[in-house]
Amino acid sequence: MRLMQFIAVLLMPAALAGCVRLTIAWADLEPSGPPATPDIWELEGVGVAEASSLTASLWENAYAPVIRRQLQEHVYGYLPDASSISVKSRTVVDENAYGGRGQLEEIVLTATATFEGRTVETPPFMINLAVPKDLTGSVPIIISESFTPRWVAMGHEGVSKPEGSEDFMPSGIIRSVLLFVFGRYVGTSPVADILDRGYAFAAMYPGEYVPDEAEGGLAALRSLSEGHAEDRTRWGAIAAWAWGFSRAIDALEEDPRFDKDGFVTYGHSRYGKSALLAAAFDDRVAAAISHQSGTGGASLNKRKKGESVKEITDAYPHWFSEQYAAYAGREDDMPIDQHHLLALAAPRPIFLGNARRDVWSDPNGALKAAIGADPIWKSYDAQSGLQQDSYRSFVPEAVVSLWMRPGTHGVVEEDWPAFLQFMDAHFQ
Repeated sequence: MRLMQFIAVLLMPAALAGCVRLTIAWADLEPSGPPATPDIWELEGVGVAEASSLTASLWENAYAPVIRRQLQEHVYGYLPDASSISVKSRTVVDENAYGGRGQLEEIVLTATATFEGRTVETPPFMINLAVPKDLTGSVPIIISESFTPRWVAMGHEGVSKPEGSEDFMPSGIIRSVLLFVFGRYVGTSPVADILDRGYAFAAMYPGEYVPDEAEGGLAALRSLSEGHAEDRTRWGAIAAWAWGFSRAIDALEEDPRFDKDGFVTYGHSRYGKSALLAAAFDDRVAAAISHQSGTGGASLNKRKKGESVKEITDAYPHWFSEQYAAYAGREDDMPIDQHHLLALAAPRPIFLGNARRDVWSDPNGALKAAIGADPIWKSYDAQSGLQQDSYRSFVPEAVVSLWMRPGTHGVVEEDWPAFLQFMDAHFQ
């Protein structure tokens, strides 16, 4: 193991992507620095109301529509005016997958996006499903997006993959190093454990319709949004991947095996951003598990540590709108911040995962954003929302639940038990 650790240290700079950097710093367990956020009820474009009238109804009817528009205009770009799907096939891959725990299935579909009256269809893409055996009723389903392809994420050799494709994860010593750095479950989820807990699991690879690369991603985004004339506010990949979560729900919501109030979006890092955005724009998302989503996700843009707007938009010009990149160095000019994104999920539960050494993702900024958004959950139910003011505790039954573990950016063995504790608290 010591030899492995030594090799990992030598190869770590090459293994780390621009979305993560290791430092000797540790994230704060309690809020520090300037105040978390301005009052969430002080929003440009909405008149200031009397404190006694700050209700869930006011939030839904006056505030939420303005915030959704501003998030599109200033951060993510505009989502389609209308969308649809066409299911091409449904196939049972293995009736006794994962040691007989579940049935493995595959859905092939295309989706359409309409902007200003122009409709464009995606290339075919797939959803792989693992459904518990011997169902006696409907079950919640965790829908996952990952930077690893479906055939890696599902951990089953029967999953189909495009002709000529190779395994995403390398073999041998390089694979061991990557798993040592980023964690055992960064690519492959513990599907058997999820089935044992009574949940279904779906894996998507959003790169099948919008690649996670600057040139190819921007080309796909332009193609899918032909009717949107303004380049500055054209949607980025984070928004398109969030839209993909909703298209998966389109394909699954009429299946009686799945609880209509149990669609849960899950993502790590860049896909943690999309998991939150899907919850903000689609009320069918019953909960979001967003792990280490950082800048453009759960962490504030203003007065923050870690990755800056300039750094993330320089490294990943296809993730966000051009307007977001224009705020580099002047984040305080933004009329909104990420606590507004979190608040759009209310009153539904969200899980925000973090790690002590992942300062680049700014766990402290996520905690401040959760504190800033908490009044909206309280407006629905005074006993709801955040039940912690630091990372010193983990409250999985809280509607806004924050998790902090030791270590760095990735998905490790400690993370999934926490995700499933959150699921059990809200869906069992």
